Amino acid sequence: MTNWQTKLAEAFPLKKAPLVHCITNEITNELLANGLLFVGAKPIMAEDVREFPDLFKSTDGLLLNMGRMSIAREEALVAASKLAQDKPVVVDIVGAAATPLRLDLAHRLAKNQPSVIKGNISELRAFCGLTSGGRGVDGSASDQEDAAIDELIAALQKQDPAITYLATGKKDVVVKGDQVWLLANGVPELDCFTGTGDLVGALITAFLGAGYEAVEATLLGVSYLNCCGEQAKKQLLPTVGLADFRHETLNQLSLLSQDTTWSQAVKGGKR
Repeated sequence: MTNWQTKLAEAFPLKKAPLVHCITNEITNELLANGLLFVGAKPIMAEDVREFPDLFKSTDGLLLNMGRMSIAREEALVAASKLAQDKPVVVDIVGAAATPLRLDLAHRLAKNQPSVIKGNISELRAFCGLTSGGRGVDGSASDQEDAAIDELIAALQKQDPAITYLATGKKDVVVKGDQVWLLANGVPELDCFTGTGDLVGALITAFLGAGYEAVEATLLGVSYLNCCGEQAKKQLLPTVGLADFRHETLNQLSLLSQDTTWSQAVKGGKR
C-alpha cells in the first residue's frame, strides 16, 4: 500500500463525529442524511437563513449543493457561503453545464473560496469556460475522452490554487494547483440511481469536518463511495435489480469501513 492509500485506510472510524450542515435538494435530502450517519458523521439539513448565525457556531462543515434551484434556495446558498468563511465548505455545482443561471451561481459561490468545488466532468468544463456536452445534470461521454480530460486539467490548474477541484466521471480528476490525481474506481450502476454525486459531496464535507485537508478529504470521499459501489456489485449483480444494488451500496457505507484493507482496492494516483 502506498502512503496515501494508508491514510485512506486509517480514516475509519472518524476521530470525531462532525456535524455537517447540508443545503441540498428535496430529492436527496434523506440519502445524504443517512449516508452521513452511516459513516459516523451527524447531518443537519437547514436552509432558513435566520438560523445560520447560530448553526455556524456548532457545525464542522458546510455542503452547498445546487441540485434543485429556487429563488429561496439560491438566497440560502449565497448567504451561507458568505457567512461560513471560517468553516470547511464544499460547493457541488450540479447543473452548471445546463443553464446560465446555475453557472453564474457557481462562479459567485467560488469567489468565497470554498475548500472544494465538485461536479461531474461536463459541469467542471462549463465552469472553466470550455465547451461541454453535458445535458441536464448528466455528464457527457465525449467530455471524458483522454484529450478532453487533459484539456480540463490544464484549465483547472488556471483556477484558484487555494481550492481543490473534483471532476467525477469514468475517471475522477482531482486538481489543486499543480497537484493532479486521476482515480479509476466505480461501476456504471452508480449512475443509475439518483444522488450518488450529491453523496460524494456530503462525504467529502464530513471528512473535512473530521480534520482532513481538502485533497485528502476529496480523495477519501470519492474513493470510498466508488469502492462501496464496487463491493455492492460484486455481491449482488447481475442476479438482482438496481433497487437492490442501491440498497447494498448504502449498506456498504457502514460495512466497508470495517475492513482495514479496503483502500487497497483504490485504483489510480497522483499524476
